[in-house]
Amino acid sequence: MMTILFIALALTTAGFVTELIAATHAPFDYEDEAGFHFGTDTSGNPAGLENPS
Repeated sequence: MMTILFIALALTTAGFVTELIAATHAPFDYEDEAGFHFGTDTSGNPAGLENPS
């Protein structure tokens, strides 16, 4: 019974550590054709809209 408890605890801990690593690498702020970027949009078009004409 203790073996099952330790295996469950190890899997839970590994999952938690994986989630922490994924959260630190998660992108934030804005995305354009080149992908996600950190910080603010400096292209002068913060909404990502283009003029179709």
